[in-house]
Amino acid sequence: MSQGPESSFEVRVSKDTFKFNAAHFVAYNNFRERLHGHNYKLSIRLLGSRMIGQDGYVLDFGDLKAVTKKVCKKMNEYFICPMHSDVITITEDGENLKLSCQDGAEFSFPKSDCLMLPLVHSTVEEIAIYCWGQILLGLDAKYLVQRGIHTMEVTCSEAIGQEAVFRMKIPDTNDESEILKVVDVKSYIMSGELFPRPCLPVNNDKKISCCPNCGK
Repeated sequence: MSQGPESSFEVRVSKDTFKFNAAHFVAYNNFRERLHGHNYKLSIRLLGSRMIGQDGYVLDFGDLKAVTKKVCKKMNEYFICPMHSDVITITEDGENLKLSCQDGAEFSFPKSDCLMLPLVHSTVEEIAIYCWGQILLGLDAKYLVQRGIHTMEVTCSEAIGQEAVFRMKIPDTNDESEILKVVDVKSYIMSGELFPRPCLPVNNDKKISCCPNCGK
């Protein structure tokens, strides 16, 4: 019997409610940004098979919207603290969280104002990995796989035109420890001493840097 044309379904959801505001700074060996904030936004993409469910959906948008909004709400209006940083010493002092940076800068925040995440750097790439795991934990991974959904993609933007995409196969398990294992941020970071070069100037005459947080 002849097969139909090769096809597959996917859905993408991006809503105004998929947003959170947060402060952060990126730090790595011999570099630290100034403390600043972003208006982050998420969008989610589910890649499925050539068949959709008996209900006519890849997945009900309502399920995806409810989970993603909940994840964003939990991240809104905090300082993002990368708990696995190798250049920031993080200690607790009563109700405060103290950060001592490689360049000598020190910060103290109320712990209640901090989002202590399993990140090495609070970059948009690592935040996308974290959000991928949190969204999948809020859904039913085994149910997604049963529906033919094999991959989930999370896009996290920190500004218009500045975004990172994390895409990965959905594990056929609802075991939280297994899901958290595949989104271990440290496992996605190169080892060695390969660090970014200083920002290149956009305009040499006016000495405008491409990054407002880079003093170079």
